[in-house]
Amino acid sequence: MIFSKIKNRIDSALSWLALHPAVTRMTVTKKIVAAYALVAFFSLVAIIYAMSSLHRQMTTSTDLVHKDAKSVAVIRDLQNNLASQERLGKQYLLLQKPEILELLEEKLQAFPTIWSDFLALLEPSHREQLSAPYDTYEQAAGKFRELVRSRSKAKKFYDAELLPAHLALYERLAELRESQQEKIDRGLTTLAEASARSFQVTFLLLLIGFFLATPVAVSVILGIHYSLKRLTQATLQITEGNYEVDIEMSSKDEFGQLAGKFLQMSRKLREFELSNLDANPLTHLPGNLVIQRRVEELIESGTPFAHAFVDLDHFKAYNDRYGYQNGSDIIAQVGEIIENAVGAEGSESDFVGHIGGDDYVFLTSPEKVEAISGRIIEEFEKMIPGKYSEEDRQAGFFVCQDRFGVERQFPLMTISIAIICSDTSNYNSAIAIGHECAKMKEHLKRLPGSNYLIDRRKGKT
Repeated sequence: MIFSKIKNRIDSALSWLALHPAVTRMTVTKKIVAAYALVAFFSLVAIIYAMSSLHRQMTTSTDLVHKDAKSVAVIRDLQNNLASQERLGKQYLLLQKPEILELLEEKLQAFPTIWSDFLALLEPSHREQLSAPYDTYEQAAGKFRELVRSRSKAKKFYDAELLPAHLALYERLAELRESQQEKIDRGLTTLAEASARSFQVTFLLLLIGFFLATPVAVSVILGIHYSLKRLTQATLQITEGNYEVDIEMSSKDEFGQLAGKFLQMSRKLREFELSNLDANPLTHLPGNLVIQRRVEELIESGTPFAHAFVDLDHFKAYNDRYGYQNGSDIIAQVGEIIENAVGAEGSESDFVGHIGGDDYVFLTSPEKVEAISGRIIEEFEKMIPGKYSEEDRQAGFFVCQDRFGVERQFPLMTISIAIICSDTSNYNSAIAIGHECAKMKEHLKRLPGSNYLIDRRKGKT
Protein backbone atom coordinates (compact mmCIF):
# COMPACT_ATOMS: atom_id res chain seq x y z
CA MET A 1 0.00 0.00 0.00
CA ILE A 2 2.74 2.51 0.97
CA PHE A 3 4.98 1.66 -1.99
CA SER A 4 1.98 1.85 -4.32
CA LYS A 5 1.30 5.42 -3.19
CA ILE A 6 4.99 6.29 -3.58
CA LYS A 7 4.99 4.82 -7.11
CA ASN A 8 1.95 6.89 -8.11
CA ARG A 9 3.53 10.10 -6.79
CA ILE A 10 6.80 9.37 -8.64
CA ASP A 11 4.87 8.66 -11.88
CA SER A 12 3.03 11.98 -11.51
CA ALA A 13 6.28 13.84 -10.93
CA LEU A 14 7.95 12.23 -13.94
CA SER A 15 4.91 13.01 -16.16
CA TRP A 16 5.03 16.63 -15.08
CA LEU A 17 8.76 16.71 -15.66
CA ALA A 18 8.49 15.18 -19.14
CA LEU A 19 5.93 17.78 -20.25
CA HIS A 20 7.79 20.72 -18.74
CA PRO A 21 8.96 23.21 -21.47
CA ALA A 22 12.48 23.19 -20.15
CA VAL A 23 12.63 19.44 -20.62
CA THR A 24 11.03 19.39 -24.03
CA ARG A 25 13.70 21.79 -25.29
CA MET A 26 16.53 19.52 -24.02
CA THR A 27 18.48 17.43 -26.44
CA VAL A 28 18.62 13.66 -26.12
CA THR A 29 22.15 13.92 -24.80
CA LYS A 30 21.11 16.41 -22.16
CA LYS A 31 18.14 14.26 -21.20
CA ILE A 32 20.45 11.28 -20.81
CA VAL A 33 22.86 13.36 -18.78
CA ALA A 34 20.01 14.73 -16.66
CA ALA A 35 18.56 11.26 -16.13
CA TYR A 36 22.00 9.92 -15.27
CA ALA A 37 22.52 12.83 -12.87
CA LEU A 38 19.24 12.02 -11.13
CA VAL A 39 20.11 8.33 -10.94
CA ALA A 40 23.60 9.14 -9.72
CA PHE A 41 22.28 11.61 -7.15
CA PHE A 42 19.71 9.26 -5.64
CA SER A 43 22.15 6.37 -5.80
CA LEU A 44 24.81 8.42 -4.06
CA VAL A 45 22.38 9.53 -1.37
CA ALA A 46 21.24 5.93 -0.88
CA ILE A 47 24.81 4.65 -0.67
CA ILE A 48 25.85 7.32 1.83
CA TYR A 49 22.84 6.64 4.02
CA ALA A 50 23.28 2.87 3.81
CA MET A 51 27.00 3.05 4.65
CA SER A 52 26.34 5.36 7.59
CA SER A 53 23.61 3.08 8.89
CA LEU A 54 25.77 0.02 8.37
CA HIS A 55 28.64 1.61 10.24
CA ARG A 56 26.42 2.34 13.22
CA GLN A 57 25.01 -1.19 13.14
CA MET A 58 28.48 -2.73 12.88
CA THR A 59 29.66 -0.69 15.85
CA THR A 60 26.63 -1.73 17.87
CA SER A 61 26.96 -5.42 16.98
CA THR A 62 30.70 -5.38 17.74
CA ASP A 63 30.06 -3.92 21.20
CA LEU A 64 27.35 -6.51 21.82
CA VAL A 65 29.68 -9.39 20.93
CA HIS A 66 32.96 -8.30 22.49
CA LYS A 67 31.71 -6.52 25.58
CA ASP A 68 28.09 -6.97 26.61
CA ALA A 69 27.48 -10.60 25.59
CA LYS A 70 30.90 -11.65 26.82
CA SER A 71 30.35 -9.94 30.17
CA VAL A 72 27.05 -11.82 30.63
CA ALA A 73 28.81 -15.11 29.92
CA VAL A 74 31.62 -14.32 32.38
CA ILE A 75 29.09 -13.30 35.06
CA ARG A 76 27.39 -16.65 34.55
CA ASP A 77 30.76 -18.39 35.01
CA LEU A 78 31.36 -16.44 38.23
CA GLN A 79 27.90 -17.32 39.55
CA ASN A 80 28.41 -20.98 38.69
CA ASN A 81 31.78 -20.91 40.45
CA LEU A 82 30.24 -19.37 43.57
CA ALA A 83 27.43 -21.93 43.53
CA SER A 84 29.98 -24.73 43.22
CA GLN A 85 32.01 -23.27 46.08
CA GLU A 86 28.92 -23.18 48.27
CA ARG A 87 27.93 -26.73 47.38
CA LEU A 88 31.43 -28.15 47.78
CA GLY A 89 31.99 -26.24 51.04
CA LYS A 90 28.84 -27.66 52.57
CA GLN A 91 29.66 -31.15 51.30
CA TYR A 92 33.15 -31.02 52.74
CA LEU A 93 31.98 -29.75 56.13
CA LEU A 94 29.47 -32.59 56.13
CA LEU A 95 31.57 -35.44 54.71
CA GLN A 96 35.19 -34.32 55.31
CA LYS A 97 36.35 -35.99 52.10
CA PRO A 98 39.78 -34.90 50.73
CA GLU A 99 38.61 -35.13 47.14
CA ILE A 100 35.85 -32.65 47.87
CA LEU A 101 38.40 -30.31 49.44
CA GLU A 102 40.55 -30.57 46.31
CA LEU A 103 37.60 -29.61 44.13
CA LEU A 104 36.81 -26.72 46.45
CA GLU A 105 40.41 -25.50 46.26
CA GLU A 106 40.24 -25.59 42.45
CA LYS A 107 37.10 -23.45 42.47
CA LEU A 108 38.61 -20.98 44.97
CA GLN A 109 41.80 -20.67 42.92
CA ALA A 110 39.96 -20.29 39.60
CA PHE A 111 37.66 -17.53 40.84
CA PRO A 112 40.21 -14.65 40.98
CA THR A 113 41.35 -15.44 37.41
CA ILE A 114 37.81 -15.28 36.07
CA TRP A 115 37.21 -12.14 38.15
CA SER A 116 40.27 -10.44 36.64
CA ASP A 117 38.99 -11.13 33.10
CA PHE A 118 35.56 -9.91 34.16
CA LEU A 119 36.82 -6.56 35.48
CA ALA A 120 38.44 -5.80 32.11
CA LEU A 121 34.97 -5.84 30.52
CA LEU A 122 33.29 -3.54 33.04
CA GLU A 123 32.79 0.18 33.16
CA PRO A 124 34.47 1.99 36.08
CA SER A 125 31.13 2.59 37.82
CA HIS A 126 30.34 -1.13 37.83
CA ARG A 127 33.80 -1.94 39.15
CA GLU A 128 33.25 0.36 42.10
CA GLN A 129 29.89 -1.25 42.88
CA LEU A 130 31.44 -4.73 42.95
CA SER A 131 34.63 -3.79 44.77
CA ALA A 132 33.28 -3.97 48.33
CA PRO A 133 31.39 -7.31 48.06
CA TYR A 134 34.34 -8.89 46.25
CA ASP A 135 36.83 -7.74 48.88
CA THR A 136 34.56 -9.12 51.61
CA TYR A 137 34.28 -12.43 49.76
CA GLU A 138 38.03 -12.64 49.11
CA GLN A 139 38.85 -12.06 52.78
CA ALA A 140 36.25 -14.59 53.91
CA ALA A 141 37.44 -17.18 51.38
CA GLY A 142 41.05 -16.78 52.51
CA LYS A 143 40.11 -17.13 56.17
CA PHE A 144 37.98 -20.19 55.41
CA ARG A 145 40.90 -21.89 53.66
CA GLU A 146 42.97 -21.36 56.79
CA LEU A 147 40.29 -22.84 59.03
CA VAL A 148 39.09 -25.61 56.72
CA ARG A 149 41.02 -28.35 58.51
CA SER A 150 39.27 -27.54 61.75
CA ARG A 151 35.72 -28.71 61.15
CA SER A 152 34.00 -26.91 63.99
CA LYS A 153 35.75 -23.58 63.43
CA ALA A 154 35.37 -23.83 59.66
CA LYS A 155 31.63 -24.56 59.88
CA LYS A 156 31.04 -21.68 62.28
CA PHE A 157 33.04 -19.30 60.08
CA TYR A 158 31.35 -20.64 56.94
CA ASP A 159 27.86 -19.98 58.27
CA ALA A 160 28.71 -16.63 59.84
CA GLU A 161 31.07 -15.08 57.29
CA LEU A 162 31.70 -16.97 54.05
CA LEU A 163 28.12 -17.88 53.16
CA PRO A 164 26.80 -14.29 53.61
CA ALA A 165 29.76 -13.03 51.55
CA HIS A 166 28.90 -15.59 48.86
CA LEU A 167 25.27 -14.54 48.80
CA ALA A 168 26.06 -10.82 48.73
CA LEU A 169 28.47 -11.16 45.83
CA TYR A 170 26.17 -13.58 43.99
CA GLU A 171 23.21 -11.19 44.30
CA ARG A 172 25.27 -8.24 43.13
CA LEU A 173 26.44 -10.29 40.12
CA ALA A 174 22.84 -11.33 39.43
CA GLU A 175 21.76 -7.68 39.42
CA LEU A 176 24.58 -6.74 37.08
CA ARG A 177 23.85 -9.72 34.84
CA GLU A 178 20.21 -8.70 34.58
CA SER A 179 21.27 -5.14 33.80
CA GLN A 180 23.69 -6.31 31.11
CA GLN A 181 21.09 -8.65 29.61
CA GLU A 182 18.61 -5.80 29.43
CA LYS A 183 21.28 -3.72 27.72
CA ILE A 184 21.82 -6.51 25.17
CA ASP A 185 18.09 -6.82 24.59
CA ARG A 186 17.81 -3.08 24.06
CA GLY A 187 20.81 -3.15 21.72
CA LEU A 188 19.38 -5.98 19.66
CA THR A 189 16.00 -4.25 19.49
CA THR A 190 17.66 -1.00 18.40
CA LEU A 191 19.71 -2.90 15.84
CA ALA A 192 16.58 -4.52 14.42
CA GLU A 193 14.77 -1.19 14.26
CA ALA A 194 17.79 0.48 12.64
CA SER A 195 18.00 -2.30 10.06
CA ALA A 196 14.31 -1.96 9.25
CA ARG A 197 14.55 1.81 9.06
CA SER A 198 17.67 1.61 6.90
CA PHE A 199 15.90 -0.76 4.58
CA GLN A 200 12.89 1.48 4.18
CA VAL A 201 14.81 4.70 3.51
CA THR A 202 17.42 3.13 1.24
CA PHE A 203 14.78 1.24 -0.70
CA LEU A 204 12.79 4.44 -1.22
CA LEU A 205 15.79 6.34 -2.56
CA LEU A 206 16.73 3.60 -4.93
CA LEU A 207 13.13 3.15 -6.00
CA ILE A 208 13.17 6.70 -7.31
CA GLY A 209 16.20 5.86 -9.39
CA PHE A 210 14.50 2.70 -10.61
CA PHE A 211 11.58 4.67 -12.03
CA LEU A 212 14.10 6.74 -13.96
CA ALA A 213 14.69 3.58 -15.95
CA THR A 214 18.17 2.60 -14.99
CA PRO A 215 19.24 -1.05 -14.80
CA VAL A 216 21.84 -0.14 -12.22
CA ALA A 217 19.12 1.12 -9.87
CA VAL A 218 17.25 -2.18 -10.26
CA SER A 219 20.36 -4.12 -9.35
CA VAL A 220 21.06 -1.97 -6.32
CA ILE A 221 17.46 -2.19 -5.11
CA LEU A 222 17.39 -5.96 -5.34
CA GLY A 223 20.77 -6.30 -3.67
CA ILE A 224 20.01 -4.00 -0.77
CA HIS A 225 16.53 -5.43 -0.36
CA TYR A 226 17.87 -8.95 -0.15
CA SER A 227 20.71 -8.03 2.19
CA LEU A 228 18.64 -5.99 4.60
CA LYS A 229 15.89 -8.59 4.61
CA ARG A 230 18.37 -11.31 5.59
CA LEU A 231 19.99 -9.11 8.23
CA THR A 232 16.62 -8.12 9.68
CA GLN A 233 15.57 -11.75 9.87
CA ALA A 234 18.86 -12.67 11.52
CA THR A 235 18.49 -9.82 14.01
CA LEU A 236 15.01 -10.99 14.99
CA GLN A 237 16.22 -14.59 15.35
CA ILE A 238 19.06 -13.53 17.64
CA THR A 239 16.67 -11.34 19.64
CA GLU A 240 14.47 -14.41 20.18
CA GLY A 241 17.46 -16.46 21.39
CA ASN A 242 17.99 -18.48 18.19
CA TYR A 243 21.71 -18.27 17.49
CA GLU A 244 21.73 -20.79 14.62
CA VAL A 245 21.35 -18.11 11.92
CA ASP A 246 22.41 -18.49 8.31
CA ILE A 247 23.16 -15.16 6.64
CA GLU A 248 26.13 -16.05 4.46
CA MET A 249 26.45 -13.57 1.59
CA SER A 250 28.67 -13.76 -1.44
CA SER A 251 29.23 -9.99 -1.56
CA LYS A 252 32.23 -8.43 0.14
CA ASP A 253 30.68 -5.01 0.61
CA GLU A 254 29.45 -3.46 3.84
CA PHE A 255 26.42 -5.73 3.85
CA GLY A 256 28.68 -8.72 3.59
CA GLN A 257 30.84 -7.36 6.42
CA LEU A 258 27.77 -6.78 8.59
CA ALA A 259 26.60 -10.30 7.78
CA GLY A 260 30.01 -11.55 8.87
CA LYS A 261 29.72 -9.64 12.13
CA PHE A 262 26.28 -11.11 12.69
CA LEU A 263 27.66 -14.59 12.12
CA GLN A 264 30.52 -13.92 14.55
CA MET A 265 28.04 -12.64 17.12
CA SER A 266 25.73 -15.63 16.73
CA ARG A 267 28.65 -18.06 16.98
CA LYS A 268 30.03 -16.33 20.04
CA LEU A 269 26.64 -16.37 21.73
CA ARG A 270 26.26 -20.02 20.80
CA GLU A 271 29.72 -20.78 22.22
CA PHE A 272 28.84 -19.01 25.45
CA GLU A 273 25.60 -21.01 25.61
CA LEU A 274 27.45 -24.29 25.11
CA SER A 275 30.27 -23.42 27.54
CA ASN A 276 28.10 -24.69 30.43
CA LEU A 277 27.94 -28.18 28.91
CA ASP A 278 30.64 -29.73 31.06
CA ALA A 279 30.27 -33.28 29.76
CA ASN A 280 32.17 -36.02 31.62
CA PRO A 281 34.97 -37.48 29.40
CA LEU A 282 34.26 -41.08 30.46
CA THR A 283 30.49 -41.20 30.04
CA HIS A 284 29.98 -38.11 27.85
CA LEU A 285 27.04 -37.27 30.12
CA PRO A 286 26.30 -33.68 31.23
CA GLY A 287 28.05 -32.60 34.41
CA ASN A 288 27.26 -30.61 37.56
CA LEU A 289 26.39 -27.27 36.01
CA VAL A 290 23.96 -28.68 33.45
CA ILE A 291 22.41 -30.99 36.05
CA GLN A 292 21.82 -28.10 38.44
CA ARG A 293 20.37 -25.90 35.70
CA ARG A 294 18.03 -28.70 34.55
CA VAL A 295 16.75 -29.31 38.10
CA GLU A 296 16.23 -25.58 38.69
CA GLU A 297 14.25 -25.32 35.44
CA LEU A 298 11.98 -28.19 36.51
CA ILE A 299 11.46 -26.61 39.94
CA GLU A 300 10.70 -23.21 38.43
CA SER A 301 8.25 -24.65 35.87
CA GLY A 302 6.41 -26.67 38.52
CA THR A 303 6.68 -29.86 36.46
CA PRO A 304 6.49 -32.96 38.71
CA PHE A 305 9.77 -34.88 38.57
CA ALA A 306 11.80 -37.48 40.40
CA HIS A 307 15.45 -36.74 41.23
CA ALA A 308 17.46 -39.97 41.52
CA PHE A 309 21.01 -39.92 42.90
CA VAL A 310 22.98 -43.04 41.88
CA ASP A 311 26.13 -44.05 43.77
CA LEU A 312 28.43 -47.10 43.64
CA ASP A 313 29.19 -48.71 47.01
CA HIS A 314 32.79 -49.87 47.74
CA PHE A 315 34.00 -48.44 44.43
CA LYS A 316 37.17 -46.93 45.93
CA ALA A 317 38.25 -50.28 47.35
CA TYR A 318 37.67 -51.88 43.94
CA ASN A 319 39.63 -49.12 42.25
CA ASP A 320 42.56 -49.60 44.64
CA ARG A 321 42.61 -53.36 44.08
CA TYR A 322 41.96 -53.63 40.35
CA GLY A 323 43.43 -50.38 39.12
CA TYR A 324 42.32 -47.10 37.60
CA GLN A 325 41.57 -48.47 34.12
CA ASN A 326 39.19 -51.15 35.38
CA GLY A 327 37.54 -48.57 37.62
CA SER A 328 37.14 -46.21 34.65
CA ASP A 329 35.56 -49.03 32.61
CA ILE A 330 32.97 -49.59 35.33
CA ILE A 331 32.22 -45.85 35.51
CA ALA A 332 31.58 -45.81 31.76
CA GLN A 333 29.49 -49.02 31.78
CA VAL A 334 27.35 -47.84 34.69
CA GLY A 335 26.66 -44.64 32.74
CA GLU A 336 25.51 -46.78 29.79
CA ILE A 337 23.33 -48.92 32.07
CA ILE A 338 21.62 -45.82 33.47
CA GLU A 339 21.13 -44.30 30.01
CA ASN A 340 19.72 -47.55 28.61
CA ALA A 341 17.39 -48.02 31.58
CA VAL A 342 16.07 -44.46 31.31
CA GLY A 343 15.69 -44.86 27.55
CA ALA A 344 13.80 -48.15 27.94
CA GLU A 345 11.57 -47.32 30.91
CA GLY A 346 11.42 -43.52 30.85
CA SER A 347 10.32 -40.73 28.51
CA GLU A 348 12.05 -38.68 25.83
CA SER A 349 12.19 -35.67 28.13
CA ASP A 350 14.06 -37.61 30.86
CA PHE A 351 17.61 -36.58 31.70
CA VAL A 352 20.79 -38.42 32.72
CA GLY A 353 23.84 -36.65 34.16
CA HIS A 354 27.22 -37.59 35.64
CA ILE A 355 28.17 -35.62 38.75
CA GLY A 356 31.64 -37.12 38.70
CA GLY A 357 33.45 -40.23 39.90
CA ASP A 358 30.91 -42.91 40.79
CA ASP A 359 28.00 -40.49 41.30
CA TYR A 360 25.22 -40.07 38.73
CA VAL A 361 21.83 -38.38 38.52
CA PHE A 362 18.79 -39.09 36.42
CA LEU A 363 15.57 -37.07 36.25
CA THR A 364 12.28 -38.65 35.26
CA SER A 365 8.60 -38.59 36.16
CA PRO A 366 7.60 -39.86 39.64
CA GLU A 367 5.57 -42.72 38.20
CA LYS A 368 8.51 -44.09 36.16
CA VAL A 369 11.35 -43.76 38.66
CA GLU A 370 10.83 -47.13 40.39
CA ALA A 371 10.80 -49.08 37.12
CA ILE A 372 13.97 -47.34 35.97
CA SER A 373 15.71 -47.87 39.32
CA GLY A 374 14.78 -51.55 39.38
CA ARG A 375 16.13 -52.03 35.87
CA ILE A 376 19.39 -50.27 36.73
CA ILE A 377 19.93 -52.53 39.76
CA GLU A 378 19.06 -55.62 37.72
CA GLU A 379 21.50 -54.78 34.90
CA PHE A 380 24.19 -53.75 37.37
CA GLU A 381 23.91 -57.04 39.28
CA LYS A 382 24.34 -58.93 36.00
CA MET A 383 27.40 -56.93 35.01
CA ILE A 384 29.41 -56.48 38.21
CA PRO A 385 30.42 -60.09 39.11
CA GLY A 386 32.36 -60.39 35.85
CA LYS A 387 34.54 -57.47 36.95
CA TYR A 388 36.09 -59.48 39.81
CA SER A 389 38.59 -62.33 39.84
CA GLU A 390 37.30 -65.86 40.31
CA GLU A 391 38.74 -65.96 43.83
CA ASP A 392 37.06 -62.73 44.93
CA ARG A 393 33.81 -63.65 43.19
CA GLN A 394 33.62 -67.01 44.95
CA ALA A 395 34.47 -65.51 48.33
CA GLY A 396 32.05 -62.66 47.86
CA PHE A 397 34.59 -60.20 49.25
CA PHE A 398 38.27 -59.31 49.31
CA VAL A 399 40.65 -57.91 51.91
CA CYS A 400 42.04 -54.44 51.28
CA GLN A 401 43.22 -51.43 53.23
CA ASP A 402 40.65 -48.72 53.75
CA ARG A 403 41.35 -45.00 53.55
CA PHE A 404 42.75 -45.09 57.08
CA GLY A 405 45.26 -47.84 56.26
CA VAL A 406 43.35 -50.54 58.15
CA GLU A 407 42.88 -53.90 56.46
CA ARG A 408 39.27 -55.06 56.33
CA GLN A 409 36.88 -57.02 54.19
CA PHE A 410 35.12 -55.30 51.33
CA PRO A 411 32.10 -56.99 49.71
CA LEU A 412 31.50 -56.99 45.98
CA MET A 413 30.39 -53.64 44.63
CA THR A 414 26.72 -52.70 44.93
CA ILE A 415 24.66 -49.74 43.73
CA SER A 416 22.47 -47.38 45.74
CA ILE A 417 19.81 -45.03 44.36
CA ALA A 418 18.41 -42.21 46.53
CA ILE A 419 15.19 -40.72 45.13
CA ILE A 420 13.31 -37.52 45.92
CA CYS A 421 10.01 -36.76 44.14
CA SER A 422 8.89 -33.16 43.74
CA ASP A 423 5.22 -34.07 44.11
CA THR A 424 5.80 -35.34 47.67
CA SER A 425 8.36 -32.75 48.75
CA ASN A 426 8.82 -28.99 48.63
CA TYR A 427 12.55 -28.50 48.17
CA ASN A 428 13.03 -25.24 46.34
CA SER A 429 16.55 -25.64 44.93
CA ALA A 430 18.81 -28.18 43.28
CA ILE A 431 21.31 -27.75 46.11
CA ALA A 432 18.72 -28.66 48.76
CA ILE A 433 17.71 -31.76 46.82
CA GLY A 434 21.35 -32.76 46.37
CA HIS A 435 22.06 -32.39 50.07
CA GLU A 436 19.08 -34.54 51.04
CA CYS A 437 20.04 -37.21 48.50
CA ALA A 438 23.54 -37.30 49.99
CA LYS A 439 22.04 -38.02 53.42
CA MET A 440 19.82 -40.76 52.00
CA LYS A 441 22.82 -42.25 50.22
CA GLU A 442 24.71 -42.66 53.50
CA HIS A 443 21.76 -44.61 54.89
CA LEU A 444 21.57 -46.82 51.79
CA LYS A 445 25.28 -47.64 51.97
CA ARG A 446 24.71 -49.28 55.35
CA LEU A 447 22.17 -51.70 53.85
CA PRO A 448 23.29 -55.00 52.29
CA GLY A 449 23.11 -55.40 48.52
CA SER A 450 21.91 -52.96 45.89
CA ASN A 451 18.89 -50.84 46.84
CA TYR A 452 16.83 -47.82 45.94
CA LEU A 453 15.01 -45.63 48.42
CA ILE A 454 12.28 -43.04 47.80
CA ASP A 455 11.94 -40.25 50.33
CA ARG A 456 8.25 -40.23 51.26
CA ARG A 457 8.69 -37.47 53.82
CA LYS A 458 7.66 -33.86 53.30
CA GLY A 459 10.86 -32.08 52.31
CA LYS A 460 12.00 -28.85 53.90
CA THR A 461 12.85 -25.75 52.02
